[in-house]
Amino acid sequence: MTVTVINANAYSQGKFIKCNIVVKDGTIKSLGDAVEGEIIDAEGKTVAAGFIDIHTHGGWGKDCMEANPQTMDTLCRYHLYTGTTSFVPTTMTASVEDINAALDNIRKFESRYARIAGVHLEGPYLALKSAGAHPPHLLISPKTCDSFVWDNVDIVKRVTLAPNLDGASEFCKKATEKGIQVSMGHDDSIDDEIYACIESGANSVTHMYNCTSRPSRRSTPKKHLGLTEVGLIEDCVIAEVIADGRHVPDKLFSMIYKLKGSKGICLVSDSLSVAGMPQGDYYLGSGESKQKIRIDDGVAILPDLNTYAGSVTSVGKMVARLFALGYDLGACVDMCTKTPAKLLGRKDIGDIAVGMKGDINILDEKGEVYLTLLGGKPVDREALKI
Repeated sequence: MTVTVINANAYSQGKFIKCNIVVKDGTIKSLGDAVEGEIIDAEGKTVAAGFIDIHTHGGWGKDCMEANPQTMDTLCRYHLYTGTTSFVPTTMTASVEDINAALDNIRKFESRYARIAGVHLEGPYLALKSAGAHPPHLLISPKTCDSFVWDNVDIVKRVTLAPNLDGASEFCKKATEKGIQVSMGHDDSIDDEIYACIESGANSVTHMYNCTSRPSRRSTPKKHLGLTEVGLIEDCVIAEVIADGRHVPDKLFSMIYKLKGSKGICLVSDSLSVAGMPQGDYYLGSGESKQKIRIDDGVAILPDLNTYAGSVTSVGKMVARLFALGYDLGACVDMCTKTPAKLLGRKDIGDIAVGMKGDINILDEKGEVYLTLLGGKPVDREALKI
C-alpha cells in the first residue's frame, strides 16, 4: 500500500518543511514533490511523527496488569485513539508471579493498533518512603530478587529503580548491558547513590517531582542533593514529566523546561486504567495489589491517602495544552517523539524522515490530533471506541 500526504507542513529533523510525504509498505519513502498511491490532503496542517508514551498503565477501563488479550486489545485501541502510535505498557508493584503473568500476556499479544514497544517495570524496586500508589508490602530490592527481570529480557525494555536500594548500581550495570533502560524514581536517595547508578547506565528520572527525592541528610550534617536536583542539573539524565498541570504545575514545568529543554524532557502520561473514563470511583491494578482510586476534576487520586495516583491525560493532550501555553510546537512534539525514541534506543520511530515507520499525526491549528496514520494507513478513530 502506498499513501501520499500532500500539502504537509512536516516537522522533520527539527524543522518545519512544506512537502509531500510518501509512505510505501508502512515506511516513509520520500519527502518532496512526489505523489504516489492514495492521497491524503493535510491542507497545510502540521504533520508530526506518531506520539510515543513510555510510561502508561492503562486506559478505557483496562490495566496492563490484567493478564488477558482483551485488555491489551483495548489498551492498543485507546492509545491509537489519542494519537499515540507506540507505547510501553507499564506494570506496577505486585508479586513476581503476577508481574510474570502480565509480561507473558503482553509478549504473546499481537496488536493491530498502537505498537507495543516492550514493557516498563515500575516496581517492585522502589523505596518504601516514596512508594506512592504502589503497595508497600510487595516492594523488594534488586539484590534480593532480580532473576525474573533477566528471564524476561526479550520484553522488558525499561525498569524504574530507587538508587538507594541494596544492589541498585549493580542492577543498573547489568540491565544496561542487556539493553534495558533504567530510570530512577520512587526513591529515598542521596547524590552519592544516584551518581553511582548514573555511572552504571541509568539515564532518566521517572515522573519528575512525583516521588523523587529532595536534598536531605543521612548520618552526618552534610546535606546531599536528591534525585530531583540531580535530574535537573545533569544533561545526561532525561526527565519524565507528567505535563497535565496537576502532577507538575505549569509554573514548575516552566522551570524544568528552562533547565532541561525539549531534549531533556520526555512527556509521559502515566495514564491509569481510568484514562478516558467518566468521573467516579475505580480500582488501580488487580489481585493483591488492587487499590481504590477516583477520577475527580480531571485527575486520578487515592482517596484514602489524599494524593494523586496517576494521570488521565494522554501525551497528545499534553502537547496541545503546552502549545496553548506558548511553547514551541516543534519542541512539544519532540518531547513525546524524539526523546522517548532515544530512551528506547529506537531509530525507526519518533520523526518524519525517510526510512522511518509511517506513523504520523496530522495536527490542527491548536496542536490537537486531527488524523493519525499507522504505517501509512489512516486510522478511523471513532471505530476504535468500544
